Amino acid sequence: MRNDAARVAGEGWRPWLVGAGVALVAFWCLFPLYWTLKASFMDESAIIMGVAHHAGGYTFENYLRVLGLSSSDSIFGGQTRAIMAGFVNSALVALPAAAAGTAIATLAGYVLGRFEFPFKGPLLYVLLASRTLPPIALLIPYYVFFAAIGLAGSLFGLWIVYLTAVIPLLSWVLMGYFASLPVEIERAARMDGCTRWQMLRHVTLPMALPGIAAAFIIAFLVGWNDLLFAIVLTGGTSAQTLSAALLGLSPLMPGFRADLGLFAAASMLAALPPLALAMLFQRFITNLNIVDPVTSNTD
Repeated sequence: MRNDAARVAGEGWRPWLVGAGVALVAFWCLFPLYWTLKASFMDESAIIMGVAHHAGGYTFENYLRVLGLSSSDSIFGGQTRAIMAGFVNSALVALPAAAAGTAIATLAGYVLGRFEFPFKGPLLYVLLASRTLPPIALLIPYYVFFAAIGLAGSLFGLWIVYLTAVIPLLSWVLMGYFASLPVEIERAARMDGCTRWQMLRHVTLPMALPGIAAAFIIAFLVGWNDLLFAIVLTGGTSAQTLSAALLGLSPLMPGFRADLGLFAAASMLAALPPLALAMLFQRFITNLNIVDPVTSNTD
């Protein structure tokens, strides 16, 4: 009886312990975002006095300066222009890399998940091993190669880097996703006269759209959030991406008077495209009906 009472008491405390752990992790993850968001609406003197205890005096001036709509501060004019150019450059390299990488990885993942062929095992090991290499190990070879062929300081060179980075990762992820889809529906489509291409286009891909959408988001985040390759390959050039431009406003830069409010506002604006993309695809995945396209093409 005593053991049963102790077990019941332990089970009663377990939800509270789990909840406390989740709350602690959420606080650890969300507090920096809260601090940055609040600081983005404050001037530098208020930030120095303390963001957490600030109760008033909020302003949109930092966002206006980032967007180039304010003429009150000319010290950071070059940096703010670089940020807006970085937005455009990051979009120009991250979106095409995500689209091309997802398209290639979708076909590769389908083949790896659905077919058996010679040397499939070694190929999977190569894909997995490519993800174990630290990016810093590839940085110098990439830079030397691109400098030799004239792609250093160009968005196309950075696009190649991101494309080669996401294809192995997305191929591995989509391989597992395609392998989890019911093969019986594909067999039914073949029995109804569909060619393999028709089956892939009208049956398999509609079922795999949630996984493909998730893969696209992953690929986009790789290009949008990268700093290491961006700063080395495009830093200080007209092809400089957003991450490299934000580094110019960072308080970690030596010999530069950082404006924390401006840096916070630029950081929050930089977080908007990935957030909007994730919300867009989440709504798309939630509203996706994979039964209708399958049924309509196998009847």
